[in-house]
Amino acid sequence: MKRPRLSVILALGAVVPTIHLLAAGVDGFDRWAAAIGGRERLSTVVAVYREATIDVAGFQGTIKAWHTADGRYRKEERIATLATVETFDGVHGMLQEGTGAPAPIAGADLERTRSMPFANWNAAFFALFPARLRGARREEGNEIVFRPEGGIDWRVALDARTGLPATMTHQEGARTVVVTFVSYETIDGLTFESEIHRSNGLPRFDAVIRFVKTVINPPVEPSLFQQG
Repeated sequence: MKRPRLSVILALGAVVPTIHLLAAGVDGFDRWAAAIGGRERLSTVVAVYREATIDVAGFQGTIKAWHTADGRYRKEERIATLATVETFDGVHGMLQEGTGAPAPIAGADLERTRSMPFANWNAAFFALFPARLRGARREEGNEIVFRPEGGIDWRVALDARTGLPATMTHQEGARTVVVTFVSYETIDGLTFESEIHRSNGLPRFDAVIRFVKTVINPPVEPSLFQQG
């Protein structure tokens, strides 16, 4: 039986200064980049590792996730007695559930998987550096919309005052998944979400995710993003 996916999403924790970048010539991409640390600092980040707690459906769990600037990721999630490991090496996705053997991710799930390296804070890897990876990026009002090649759309609504992401939305089948960024914190000169709330339209699956550890540029081996 296939359970709803509970993606890692990030939250907001410390007081965030207002970013005054509404002058002519400054678009949403520039406001976003300035709000989270500036393009020069962001360009030095090649990978991020985060740990979080998750509360959903009356259960508590943990999440560990690695994301890289070149579009790879690994997510380890444990909630009550359920455990999953999901990986993407830039081409192939694999999913292990419980003690079962890892299985290839295909079809619509693979489209989602191609976009998962850029969930939450990690959206900056794709949206703010268009020369790095193929795909589409555009601005629609106060939203940044982007789609990695072969992936799905992400819609990031920016806070008009701070320039930080306020919500991030995507489709999983017929359901709209909305992540709300509740609080932020500053780590080594970069602004990360510290708490996020995730909803897929079914209240019993509403999730609260709080980040408890962040490592910028952790050591990563290619095998980390592969299974089997």
